[in-house]
Amino acid sequence: MEPEPRFEILGTLRAFRGTDPVDLGPAKQRAVLAVLLLQPGRAVPTHRIVDAVWGEDPPENGANVVQKYVAGLRRTLGRERLPLTGGGYSLEVDARAVDAELFRTEIARAGAEYRAGRPEPAAAIVRDALARWHGDALAGLTGPVFDAARTRLSEDRAGAWELWAELRLAGGDEHGLVTELTRLTGEFPLREGLRAHLMVALHRAGRQAEALAVFRDAREYFLDEIGAEPGERMQDVHRRILRGELEQPPSPDPVSPPPQPYSPPAAPVSPMPGITFPAAMTQPRRDAAHWLEIVGAGLLPLFTCGLAGWVYFLYAAIQRGRRRHYLVAALYFAAVPWIVVWFAVDPSPLDSDVTSTAEDVAVASLFVLTLSSILHGVILASQRGDTRAARTRRDLARRFAAVNPLGAVQAGIGRPDLLRYFDDGGLIDLNHAPPQEFTRLPGVTPFDAHRIGLDRHQNGPFRQPADLVLRGLLPPSRLRRVESWLICLPGL
Repeated sequence: MEPEPRFEILGTLRAFRGTDPVDLGPAKQRAVLAVLLLQPGRAVPTHRIVDAVWGEDPPENGANVVQKYVAGLRRTLGRERLPLTGGGYSLEVDARAVDAELFRTEIARAGAEYRAGRPEPAAAIVRDALARWHGDALAGLTGPVFDAARTRLSEDRAGAWELWAELRLAGGDEHGLVTELTRLTGEFPLREGLRAHLMVALHRAGRQAEALAVFRDAREYFLDEIGAEPGERMQDVHRRILRGELEQPPSPDPVSPPPQPYSPPAAPVSPMPGITFPAAMTQPRRDAAHWLEIVGAGLLPLFTCGLAGWVYFLYAAIQRGRRRHYLVAALYFAAVPWIVVWFAVDPSPLDSDVTSTAEDVAVASLFVLTLSSILHGVILASQRGDTRAARTRRDLARRFAAVNPLGAVQAGIGRPDLLRYFDDGGLIDLNHAPPQEFTRLPGVTPFDAHRIGLDRHQNGPFRQPADLVLRGLLPPSRLRRVESWLICLPGL
């Protein structure tokens, strides 16, 4: 009997029957298989396969092309494994036949061992699971869907390494752990849990000065990269080392469950007063500057008879970073030489009481330009829109959340519906913000917001904004339009 196929996506996409590799065909055919492997046993609509594989350049007959590649996969894997249902194509394989699913299962089994008070076997299970990786997940496949899946799997991998280090420390086995953790902190520099474990391992090895140096170096790195102090996790370990409270390895507590496999190990989360934000996030909005911008947008074309009205629109384009604002500024600028030309076409004598037709056209155009510049400029200035300052605050908020995700949730990053003492630049958290807040995003209708909220309830939280495309909630073009305002924070 022919052995069942097994698939690997924790690296380059590969398939095997027993020990024999399976030829998966051309690159696009392999990409179609990869989309199905990300949701084994679940139907994937054809249009979502097309979006994932071809992105912004889909073939005219996308459904037929997908059908052709599925036919090629059926010849290789068996027709019964790729049925077509009303919901689309699905890959019918045992979850254990996909290395990513097996990886998650083994990490969950390690957690069960740890809860039973057996950290050493649990650490061995985690290490065996990590050995399934043979490079970056889905290596060679590009596009928002594959990038989102790759990031999600990479986070799972980093979380597994944190769990492995915690299990080794819980079992009192620090042999070789310092070298391994030093490598891992270089590979995942923003994972605070790995740095905290390295500090503990160094301290237990009698290298207290080096353990404290890890905290100092991490503090400098976080301040340089995200403008924030290390979170409570590392600060707590730092204080315990200084107080001499980490002399003995902690014994595992069978009653208290360990941290979840895919999240940083549990650590005390500081209350709101203890959360340190980058200074730029806590600076209040300067409403006076906003009103000054509105007044300037109206007075500039008035005092220059519309000839310098384009200056404000150029300023708005630079601030908001939108291509259409540059186009508007260019149009207002182009109107100036057009009016000058009309004045020069047929000038009337200086002592004449009658103006020429060309001068009448120029004067009328100048009046229209001035009035248009004033009204358009005031309306544009009144709408805050996006600005460089807002984009900077969003970037700082994202970096803070990368270091202290639970603190970010507790503080309300991405929650414009809450009363907060900081400004995150208008971020919206897909996993915690009420659905009505999604309508703040350009192009997102109340119907879209309702679908996103319903999908979040039915299928669980989002890992990356690109999941909106993977789940068929937004097209790629609209996601690109709103992605700069989105963040996905974990649950508390």
